[in-house]
Amino acid sequence: MAARSSIWLVLAGALASMGAGYRTPNFVIEAPTPEIAREAGQKAEQYRKEKALEWLGQEMPQWPDPCPLRVTITMNGSGGATSFAFDHGRILGQDMHIEGSQDRLMASVLPHEVTHTVFAYYFRQPVPRWADEGGAVLSEDDIERNRHDQLVRQILNTPGRAIPLRRLFSMTKYPPDVMVLYAEGYSVSNFLVAKSDRGVFLNFVHQGMGGEWDAALKANYGYNSVEELEKGWVESLYHARQQPSTQLASRPAPAPEAKPSERVVMRQTAPPAPPLLEAPRAIVRGQAPDAEPYTPAPKAKDSQWWLPPAPGAVVPAGAATAGWQPVPVPPSSVRLGAPRVDTAPAPPRLGQPVVGNVAAPGRYTP
Repeated sequence: MAARSSIWLVLAGALASMGAGYRTPNFVIEAPTPEIAREAGQKAEQYRKEKALEWLGQEMPQWPDPCPLRVTITMNGSGGATSFAFDHGRILGQDMHIEGSQDRLMASVLPHEVTHTVFAYYFRQPVPRWADEGGAVLSEDDIERNRHDQLVRQILNTPGRAIPLRRLFSMTKYPPDVMVLYAEGYSVSNFLVAKSDRGVFLNFVHQGMGGEWDAALKANYGYNSVEELEKGWVESLYHARQQPSTQLASRPAPAPEAKPSERVVMRQTAPPAPPLLEAPRAIVRGQAPDAEPYTPAPKAKDSQWWLPPAPGAVVPAGAATAGWQPVPVPPSSVRLGAPRVDTAPAPPRLGQPVVGNVAAPGRYTP
């Protein structure tokens, strides 16, 4: 009897270690508990419908094969990855994994990863990295969008860190400073979507994917070149005190035709994970990795070109900005910086960008 009880205990432990499963029409979920699996499945279907309506103006048909969705709960940084296999305009398979705290997964990471599936359905081929990640961040919650809006200003204020848009548009792989691609990609995507709608943005990306970004800009937004777009985008960051709200797609975006000559392509949304210097934590994935707290660079008194922080960002004590008064020095117990997503700062890792104080540079000039 004791032996039989021991066997049942072993089996129960093995089943518990396997987690719980839940299935929806388009997802097969594996999660630590039945409750988390059910919530992830319901949220995934909800975001699949919402993001398709936002970006395409219509729902996507049911996938012939449900997408595996693995959910890992941790108390470290949150992120996700979605991989695709494309073959002559067909999606042969897709797989999704999200990892982090439960609240951030459901509010931010999951809509990000689901948006990748909407783009895959629309383009039927790998999407330029900046647009794929920028559009996915645009689908996240206010916390993440505000974090990226603050981060892009800090990047443009850091000499030599920004990536010129012409080079950004041509990238097919993640750069070493991966947060630059996420932040600039989001900011440019948000700028363009606010000028028209998501349908025009998708049409622009499709036209530019062949390398004719200047012609695509002229046809969809009236800019004569990528450099002209870059100038307008940077000017908008400098002058805007309130980011323009993005609009829902006002019309369905016609799906582009896939090139029949394309070979089978494996595409994963996750940037390469750098080696760890300390104990493992959530790896850098398709959703933007957590950055360290944002601290705006102080503005030099004789400089008029420094990009101001995003609306709502904390300004350093005593820093002077155009049209603003110096902020009184707060008590030492107050921690300056952007609102944190996670409960503890991420340990430094080789290859992961570090966001911190920098000397006051001149304004970024495209």
